[in-house]
Amino acid sequence: MRTKVTWILTPLLVLFMSFSYAQEKTITGNVTDQDGLPLPGVTVLIVGTSTGTETDFDGNYTISAKVGQVLRYSYIGQKNTDRKVGASSTINVQMDEDAESLDEVVVTGFGNVSKTSFAGSAKVVAGENISQKSFTNVSQALAGEAAGVSVFNTSGQPGSTSTVRIRGFGSVNGSQNPLYIVDDAPFRGSLNDINPNDIKSVTVLKDASATSLYGARGANGVIVITTKRGSDTGNEINVSIKTGANFQGIGRYETIESPEEYIGIAWEGTYQRGLLENNGDEIAAIDYANANLFEGDNADVSDISPVYNMWNVSDSGAQGVSELIDPATGMVRPGVTRRYTPEDWEDFAFQSANRIEGNISLANTGENSSVYTSVGFIDDQGYASNTDYQRLNARISATNKFRDFIKMNTSLNYAQSETNNNGTGSSSSSQFWWIDNLPSIYPLFTRDANGAKIEDPIYGGFLYDYGLEDGRGFGFATNGVADSQINISRSKDNSVNFTNDLKITLVEGLTLDNNFSYQYFMSDDILLNEPFYSPSKGQGGVINRSRSETKNYTIRTGLRYNKSFGATNLSAFVSHVATAYEFNYLEAERSKLVTPFGTDISNGVVNAPSDGFTRDERTESYIANATLDFSSKYFLNATFNRDASSRFVNEKWGNFYSVGGAWVMSQEDFMSGSKFVDFLKLKASYGVLGNSGVLNGTANNYYPGYNLYSVNNLNDNISLAFATKGNPDLTWESSNQFNVGVEFELGGFVDGSIEAYRKSTTDMFFDRRVGPSVGYALISVNDGELLNSGVEFDLDFKIVDNDKFNLSFGINGSTFKNELQAMPIDPATGEQQKLDIDGNYARTVGRSLYDYYMPVYAGVNVDTGAAQWERSFNDLDGDGVFGTGDEIITNLTSYMNDNPDATIVQDITEVYSEAADKFINKTAIPDITGSFRLNASYKNFTLSTLFNYSLGGYAYDTAYANLMDNDYAGTNNFHVDIRDRWMQPGDVTDIPRQDARFQIQQNATSTRFLVKSDYLALNNVRLGYTLPNDISEQIGLKKLDFYITGDNLAFFSKRQGFNPSTSITGGSSIYRYNPLSTVVLGVNLKL
Repeated sequence: MRTKVTWILTPLLVLFMSFSYAQEKTITGNVTDQDGLPLPGVTVLIVGTSTGTETDFDGNYTISAKVGQVLRYSYIGQKNTDRKVGASSTINVQMDEDAESLDEVVVTGFGNVSKTSFAGSAKVVAGENISQKSFTNVSQALAGEAAGVSVFNTSGQPGSTSTVRIRGFGSVNGSQNPLYIVDDAPFRGSLNDINPNDIKSVTVLKDASATSLYGARGANGVIVITTKRGSDTGNEINVSIKTGANFQGIGRYETIESPEEYIGIAWEGTYQRGLLENNGDEIAAIDYANANLFEGDNADVSDISPVYNMWNVSDSGAQGVSELIDPATGMVRPGVTRRYTPEDWEDFAFQSANRIEGNISLANTGENSSVYTSVGFIDDQGYASNTDYQRLNARISATNKFRDFIKMNTSLNYAQSETNNNGTGSSSSSQFWWIDNLPSIYPLFTRDANGAKIEDPIYGGFLYDYGLEDGRGFGFATNGVADSQINISRSKDNSVNFTNDLKITLVEGLTLDNNFSYQYFMSDDILLNEPFYSPSKGQGGVINRSRSETKNYTIRTGLRYNKSFGATNLSAFVSHVATAYEFNYLEAERSKLVTPFGTDISNGVVNAPSDGFTRDERTESYIANATLDFSSKYFLNATFNRDASSRFVNEKWGNFYSVGGAWVMSQEDFMSGSKFVDFLKLKASYGVLGNSGVLNGTANNYYPGYNLYSVNNLNDNISLAFATKGNPDLTWESSNQFNVGVEFELGGFVDGSIEAYRKSTTDMFFDRRVGPSVGYALISVNDGELLNSGVEFDLDFKIVDNDKFNLSFGINGSTFKNELQAMPIDPATGEQQKLDIDGNYARTVGRSLYDYYMPVYAGVNVDTGAAQWERSFNDLDGDGVFGTGDEIITNLTSYMNDNPDATIVQDITEVYSEAADKFINKTAIPDITGSFRLNASYKNFTLSTLFNYSLGGYAYDTAYANLMDNDYAGTNNFHVDIRDRWMQPGDVTDIPRQDARFQIQQNATSTRFLVKSDYLALNNVRLGYTLPNDISEQIGLKKLDFYITGDNLAFFSKRQGFNPSTSITGGSSIYRYNPLSTVVLGVNLKL
């Protein structure tokens, strides 16, 4: 009986199950995040089909599916979740946060897209990578985070911003700055106004397909900053406190610190001059050196006043010097004592520097709204005295949903900051010029005849030495360290940034977008030189007050349409964008101060000419974009822009476009069986973008199409003087950009991308010389062509990945080539200009913007110790030897262009003015730059490191050249390399003799001071510990982190003090404030 029943029931059961699986039913549910908050926009897809839907604002969804099918829930920032359809018609899902998934989101113009479907070139940097560094703004923190993005931290002044370049140099005389976008609105304020702790993510857009969404302003790349909102964090309170120290962790140039060593070198240089002036007579040379080491009634080959003879010898003449210096060694005799010891100026110029930072944020999310509020404070002191930065910032952002069809995001940010930057200018007031270049024989304070310090009758303490008594050979009548103490250089800034984004759903799939942003920035600057000692002593002191006000607004209105047609998804929008920018400046100055430190303009009684002006700019854009998604495999994107700028007159409007496509090969059936390839995408894009950023030097030129005049007073009448010739036909530069790349995930071990790009800029802004008869020398025109090309890679390796221990390694890099393909037309010839010299560089077709053009250093004459350079001449007499009838060539390429049949011969000269400027086939552009990161975690401990590197390329070391000069004694300090100089016949060295300026221009521009610009920098290291969750919960916390982090802790280059990462061309400066090194302890808690 049982058998019969079994045979009867089995087919019935199969039939019943078939009906169950085949029957389609309606599934409803709610999706929440890890904190139980509703998630709008979650994709709910039936696995194996193209059928899907999205959750609404409250996280609710409805979908029809069959029993047994699998629903996949996916959302940006959350791990994918699968649920099998069973008997129940309700499936609620709580998703888990995916810390690594942020890299899968690309924030573009007018919305977010999945990185899978994105055809452009972009790099997403998580907010935690920004905030864990101890920088005041996002520009500094971007260093090393993205391939193809170069960040130059040009100053250690707290609160300074970095120079950022994306994919090289897109123009010769036009702006190369990227466009910054903050919460979907163009941003032209100070990056210091944005607290890094409020940043959710930073997306760097690099190719035309990605940047064209912002119109022509994105030609040099776009940096999109997305700030946090309440819906990002859920209901929580976050408190972060950091405290630590700033210091000079990257060494300065090694210089001669001993007064005895310096005076010995000075004596030996004077002795060498004595040999040259006395036909090699050593006795006469010794007498010459003894008589001329100090200034006096002598040959005037020294700038060391007897006032600075600190040694206990009889006098500062020949007798006293003979007691001081042993001619057999050229050094100070043993046993000679000092009347006083000069101060180490660095001890007074540099200070102990603390860094304190505190931030608190509160987030609250409700059914139809969320609020995020934050307040932050930072007190950042520099290691140079009287340099610091303080900021107080507050931010509030809110999201609201009104009924079912209106969504609004609003944010308001306020920041107030104050900066002191005494002694950081590019002049004799620079503390750094003094520290590195001051001969070690000079004291900081004035001494009496016995060597005792003299009291300051004005301010108390001791009297600073300004070199006024009999003249000081270095920095006469100035004292940069003293000025940094008694003068004032301060700025106070206030800024307000407001953004409101409104989305109204008109009908299903059609949305009206409106975004309004307004930025206001005011800066109040104070410069005061006190009346008794400063460089303004002769004027009785000076007070200068200036105030600038910047206003910027953007209005963007558009329609967005989204529609699915089976397996095809269409997304399109049209938009109109209008911007207005206004900058107003007012300056007043008075001298003859009533009180030494009164900062009101009324503290001065003698008026200087005041100044004031307004600069403004208007832009307008019409943008249309369409994106197609075919079966989540094939993606096409196209954008058209029509842009206008008030900078131009007759040709205000320009038409630009981009197209892009991507193919996700890993979604194809023929790759479904691959166990090694987890993800594989090919992509390509092409576009033409415009650039309106005409520059006048390094400043923006807002009126290049107009004739400009200066307003003057002529006998109390109006006088208008012609200043600049405008070109009404000037128009947009055009940037033609092509990008191709591959993105992949292989074997669960490596994620990466490789991209190649080619960017050709045409119709560039050039200043063309015109004939003198027209009354002006230059006019700006569109001409020339510049090509940038390169390859970028970004690789991440999961070396160890388990529950207890994780170890990963990431590396990125980019190669870059730059080439002028066309020069501007020379109106005198009607042909392309053949050569344009710009400082140490020269431009010509086939070479980069930064190919060096200078004399070639040929080493040292072994017999005489003289410096030598290569000389080129036209061998007119044909004997192959330079003679009186031959013609010296000082500009080789120009001469060859003008004299193609010349017989060019090269030899050696010891006269610098005879050396030929020439291409030396070296460039400032590195072969490859990038960074690598090592991350590890063990249980609750984490360790991360970030190194930046650069290989290839050369830089001109100006600061080192200044320390290797051959000038009169007492005029400058020396680098320790001077110890290896030539001193006697037969010495083999590349450092020429010191001869008290007998051979002039030894340290003039030449290849002698070109150095490889390779470097390796430890940018950031962080060690953290997270309290176990069970303990955190017992004390009422969600999370508690402790950490120690360090920034700019080590730097390795050709020589100590040389830091090519601080300049676009890698060159050094005698005034540079090296970047701060910082170590902080921090705690972060969530409630």
